[in-house]
Amino acid sequence: MRTLSKILLLAGFMAIISTACFAQQMGVFGPSGMPLTKQDLAAMAAASGPLLNDDTVPLDTIRSWSNEKSGNHGTIKLVKRFEHSYEGAQLPCRKLLYRTEFKMNSQPYSIVLNRCKTADGTWKIL
Repeated sequence: MRTLSKILLLAGFMAIISTACFAQQMGVFGPSGMPLTKQDLAAMAAASGPLLNDDTVPLDTIRSWSNEKSGNHGTIKLVKRFEHSYEGAQLPCRKLLYRTEFKMNSQPYSIVLNRCKTADGTWKIL
């Protein structure tokens, strides 16, 4: 019985370590082996600006971005508008679907992020 407990404990520990190792290799916008450049991030910010700040933009609107220098490109889709209660305040929030294609990888990478506007006017990931 003790041997079985030790084996289960070891298996659980190995699962946690392998998950942590995988998480270290992943960034918000894909594997760390395929980083976005500062110019990529600037292009993404420019594309997402109207989706975040213009309440007249219809849901499901898609904005494209690209960087000829890095070869990376993608789209950002406005999925939902909502409010999030934080410390007694109602923050305006957006759910955005980011789809990124890296020059170095033929498989696109997609992630959904909830972003909320803070009191200082910046948009933070929820």
